[in-house]
Amino acid sequence: MAVHPAYAQVSALLAAVFILIAGNGLSNTLIPLSATVAEFPALSIGLIGSSYFGGMLIGCLAAPRIIARAGHIRAFAAFVAIATVATLFHPVFIEPAAWAAIRAVTGFCFAGLYATIESWMHDKAENVVRGRVLALYQIVHYAGSATGQQAIRFLTVSSFVSFSVVAAALSLSVLPLTYTRTDPPDPPPVPRLRLGWLFRSSPVGVVGALVSGSANGTFWSLAPVFAERSGLSAGNVASFMTATIVGAALVQWPVGRLADRSDRRFLMLAAIAIAVAAQAAMVWFARSEPWVLILLAAAIGASALVLYPLASSHTQDLGGRENAVEVSTGLLLAYTIGAIVGPTTAAWMMTWIGPQALFIHNGVIHVLFVVFIIGRLWQRPARTDPAP
Repeated sequence: MAVHPAYAQVSALLAAVFILIAGNGLSNTLIPLSATVAEFPALSIGLIGSSYFGGMLIGCLAAPRIIARAGHIRAFAAFVAIATVATLFHPVFIEPAAWAAIRAVTGFCFAGLYATIESWMHDKAENVVRGRVLALYQIVHYAGSATGQQAIRFLTVSSFVSFSVVAAALSLSVLPLTYTRTDPPDPPPVPRLRLGWLFRSSPVGVVGALVSGSANGTFWSLAPVFAERSGLSAGNVASFMTATIVGAALVQWPVGRLADRSDRRFLMLAAIAIAVAAQAAMVWFARSEPWVLILLAAAIGASALVLYPLASSHTQDLGGRENAVEVSTGLLLAYTIGAIVGPTTAAWMMTWIGPQALFIHNGVIHVLFVVFIIGRLWQRPARTDPAP
């Protein structure tokens, strides 16, 4: 069987993604655990998580212009350089307001990085392989994240060394792109961000990105706090987070293959229905043995974490390859808006209800999205043609 050329064209980018996300995965667990050690209040930890996505919001607005001016590779290098320096400031200023500002800068950079990466992916992938190329991207993404999560076992939380390891990984991610012979996509001639057009093209895709941001942003910001307050050790917290990633990685390829052959909205509906069941179980068994929580985390990863790539593929199918940067940035913006609100709201609920409120919050959001998808399927049973 012949291998589609799209896979070779994104190989160097995937290597860069693995290294980059390994550093970010370590950072995503390191920061809430370090904040807990520093005795930051739960609400402050939630606000730090929201600050990251506040920076992403600004980054989404700026990314198309930066990519258009500098090109994909130079934009990637610039965003990595700023994120590396920002990371090194965490152990220097151990204070909630400072960490919120640092995370906002990091979020700005990662909005640009994700816009660069995902528009590159979509430019190289045709509709017939788009789901599988994105699945491969997600597998590499989660493999890098799991590697970074497990590195916490060998590091001291809140130490300068730990944050230096994060900074080193971010810096090294530039290397694969400096040696690639594959041409990056042409920069978009006119940077645009037409959210109205994007929503008319794919209501389910845009709302799916919004829901994914609210639920996933909340999970990554507060799940380590939930695990620690549910009685898990630092090692089990790492296993809890890694199980989520492994669960997501294992289903990406089969889901991608199915998505390339069917209406992606049906797969979104099935995945989120499973996620709701897993989150309800997490609320019920919040004080159970570590292995129970770890298994439920894997189930959540295998369901909730496939939503964004499905929403992205669905929207790109309808938006056209010539609009790849605009569509990627618009979806990131929708994701970010959800992720700004989610962590702060869930952190407030956790203060009043307890750590299991994290999954009450996410479960309610996912139930509402199930209702929305059913409504859209009723209005438009099938739509695979490019948007006007």
